[in-house]
Amino acid sequence: MGEKMARKQKPLIWKRPVTWMPVVEEWLRPLLGRNAIARLRREDVSELYADDPDWLAMLEDVLRPGVFEVAEKFARDLEGKVVRAYHGCRTEDAGQYFRNGIRAHRREELESQVRELVHADPRLAWLRNGLEARMAEFESALDQGRCYVVLDDRSLLDGGAHYLIYGSEWICAVLGHGYREPLLENGAPTLVSVDLPLSWVSNGLRKELAELLLGEWARQTLLVPKRVFVEDFTFTMSRDLPPQTVVGHRHPKKLVDPLERMRVYRPATTTCLHCERSAAERSSSR
Repeated sequence: MGEKMARKQKPLIWKRPVTWMPVVEEWLRPLLGRNAIARLRREDVSELYADDPDWLAMLEDVLRPGVFEVAEKFARDLEGKVVRAYHGCRTEDAGQYFRNGIRAHRREELESQVRELVHADPRLAWLRNGLEARMAEFESALDQGRCYVVLDDRSLLDGGAHYLIYGSEWICAVLGHGYREPLLENGAPTLVSVDLPLSWVSNGLRKELAELLLGEWARQTLLVPKRVFVEDFTFTMSRDLPPQTVVGHRHPKKLVDPLERMRVYRPATTTCLHCERSAAERSSSR
C-alpha cells in the first residue's frame, strides 16, 4: 500500500462504530449461520462486562468456520484498511509532525536532548558529573527504532497522559522524580492524530485488532450501547510514520498525571506555533 493511502481512504475510528460496524457486518454476512443474530439475542449477556472476551467467544456458535479462524481471515483483509491512531507528546510546534511525520525512537537523539537540558538548567546541575553513567542505567534497547501509536486516544488521556505532560518517558526516568519540572516549561501537551495503513503493522497486531472488532461488533449488535469502551491497544512499528499520515492535532486543557499519583494537571498553554500560524493564515484569508 502506498503512503498516500492515509488520505485517500476513510479510516476506521474505534470511538465511532459507524466507521467500522458496516465493514465488519458486510465481511461477516457470508459467514454467519442461519438466524445467527436471533440466536445471539437468546444468549444471556447480563453479566458480561464491556471488554469481556466472551463477546468474541459467543460468535463461535454462529460462524462458519469457527471464530478464531474467521479472525485470521479478517486480519488478512484488514491489511488493506486504514485506522485512526494517536500519538502523545509535548511540543512547541505541532507543525513538525505535519512536516516530518512521527519519528521512531532514537536513543542518540534523546541522549542529546538530556545533555542539552542538564547542562543548561542549574536545577539539574547535580546530574552533570554522572550523567553518562546515569543514562546508561536506563536501558531502551526494546524501544530503539520503534514507533508507537494507540487506537483509542482516551487510553492516553486517561492512563498515559505523562507522554503529553512531559514528553519522552525515558527522559523522565533519567531526570528522576522531583526533577521533571524543566520539562513542563516549554511547549504544550499535544495529541497527534494519524491515519495508519494497517499494512504497516504486523499480522499478529492485525489479528488482535480483528478479534477486538469482532467482539465489539457482537456487543454493539446485541446491546446497542451509547459508546465503545476505552481500549488500551498500541500499534508498534519498526519505522517512522511519514507526514502524509498525520491528519490533525489538539492540545488538551486538563490531564491526569500518572507519575504524580493521578494529580490533575492543567497546562499553562494550550496552543503552539502551528496553531498560531494556522490562525494567522485563516485571518489573512478573510
